[in-house]
Amino acid sequence: MDQTIRVSGEKETEIRVKLKEVEEDLKKTALLKWNIKAPLYDRIFFVVFREKDRLGEFNTREHVILLSEDLIYQDFSVLKNVFLHEAAHAIDYTLNGLREAGHTPRFREYCAAIGVEEGFEKAKIKRKMDDEIKIKERMAKLMAMSSSPFENEAMVALSKARKLLLENSKLINTEDKKEDKIYEVDLYEGGRIPSYALRLGSFVGKATGVYILKVLGEANGSVVRAYGSLEEVEAALYLYGNLFSSLDGEIARLRNQGYKITKDSFVAGACPEMEKKLEHADAQSDNALISIQQENRDKARRLCLTGKYVFTKSHSRSRCDMNSLSMGKEFGKGVNISSSMGKKELKS
Repeated sequence: MDQTIRVSGEKETEIRVKLKEVEEDLKKTALLKWNIKAPLYDRIFFVVFREKDRLGEFNTREHVILLSEDLIYQDFSVLKNVFLHEAAHAIDYTLNGLREAGHTPRFREYCAAIGVEEGFEKAKIKRKMDDEIKIKERMAKLMAMSSSPFENEAMVALSKARKLLLENSKLINTEDKKEDKIYEVDLYEGGRIPSYALRLGSFVGKATGVYILKVLGEANGSVVRAYGSLEEVEAALYLYGNLFSSLDGEIARLRNQGYKITKDSFVAGACPEMEKKLEHADAQSDNALISIQQENRDKARRLCLTGKYVFTKSHSRSRCDMNSLSMGKEFGKGVNISSSMGKKELKS
């Protein structure tokens, strides 16, 4: 999934139920019009796009449809049109391959055939969503100003807030309550998960509060997956990538100097030393992170993992190389964890 941050939760589950009927109609149309019998895509994911103006994508490499998390909170008709737009790309890919991809006249015909509304454009939808965000931000500022100690300023702000509320009552009054949801991202992906990848993931979990799980038998192999809030999984993704790169660089440097380094043993030496830095930094924060990690574990199991996995502790059976272990310890002592975290800050 190219380290795409995905979301699971109550609203997402409701939307998936609504999409089932749309998907069934899509399958029937694809079969009748183009004799497409194979699935157009493997799965649908609701994700956090790095490019904020993106609403959807048909990922040809993973063969999945990605939809922006923001669409979950829009009218279902909007989400349906974006989904069908991406499904039309899947049809185009199935029938014509990558060479014919794009918003061609033929693609527009596919859109019309499967029910994309005439005149629908994702760019217009995005502009509408941006305007809604601005309205909500404006409303929040006016409500704050209505508490001003200066009576005239407060009354003017309250009057403007009431006018804005009347003009946009549907938008503002349908604000979702704090929902039960969790974000997930794959930190490492491979045919098998080496001990060092899982051990590093365990450390990142302790540092950021994410719940780390080894998931076997995914579409592209096994993965080390992190679950938490958006801020937490972003921090975990950054920290894991930064440390992984630093470890690889140091091991390559030592090997160039003639040392025989075993990666599993090197990381086994480095992680306990890095963990000591966490423990010595702030005991209160350490306890808070443990609590956050437990909450993320419980939420992940409730929202994403029910009935799918058997939870067991992983134990490395690889033979330890004492020389690599020792050098790993020295590396771990010298790592600046706060620097590796970059600009990400944990939120309790």
